Amino acid sequence: MFALAIDPEWIVVGVGGAIVLAIVLAIVAARDRKRKAAISEIAREIGFSMEGSKWSDSEQSRDLVTALFATGKVRAFRNIMTGGSAGLRAAVFDYSYLTGGGSDTHKTEQTCASFLGSGANLPTFNVAPVGIMQKVGGALGQKGIRFDEPAEFSQRYHLSATDESRTRDFFTPSLLALLAGLDPQKKWRLEGAGETLIVYRAGKRVKPAELRAFLDEAGVLASSFFGLAGTEK
Repeated sequence: MFALAIDPEWIVVGVGGAIVLAIVLAIVAARDRKRKAAISEIAREIGFSMEGSKWSDSEQSRDLVTALFATGKVRAFRNIMTGGSAGLRAAVFDYSYLTGGGSDTHKTEQTCASFLGSGANLPTFNVAPVGIMQKVGGALGQKGIRFDEPAEFSQRYHLSATDESRTRDFFTPSLLALLAGLDPQKKWRLEGAGETLIVYRAGKRVKPAELRAFLDEAGVLASSFFGLAGTEK
């Protein structure tokens, strides 16, 4: 029998690495608990119901099939809270996913607001600032759609969808003008399908103290969006 010689230095490195990993995981868990507690308090203040990581109402989750929710792997919802905003049924939630693999694994987190337009029939679409890659849209069978007027819209945004004809009817000149006039610094992204509109900023997780303002701004945008969209129901 041969004895396997193990360099003590490697043992120290391995143990040290495990300790560092345990510390990092503990810090992340503590951070997440703190965020959840703060969001729960905000939900109570604005009259929303805190649901955690599971949707209690399938109507508010059934249309979450857009580009964002097809991206990456190990996808997760957290801190879901539901209620109403700007006359619409609404939800605010943290959503994350992983891309890459091994040492190149990257986690993307963002806070999203979703709004349910009862009776609406949105084409499946994705609106993102120009310059943001649209690989997911292409993977979902979506094609880029360009509008000549207003010119500002296509200069600032990339719109992709699965049904070009329906999407052109849905995005009226007034709706395009609304989107073209949004603050470019905020880099809003909008996605939709069925009765649901999703509003978020990619990779931006909203601080608990800013959630009320985020919801109010997204709610006004969603209400205007549904009001100016094409009349197909």
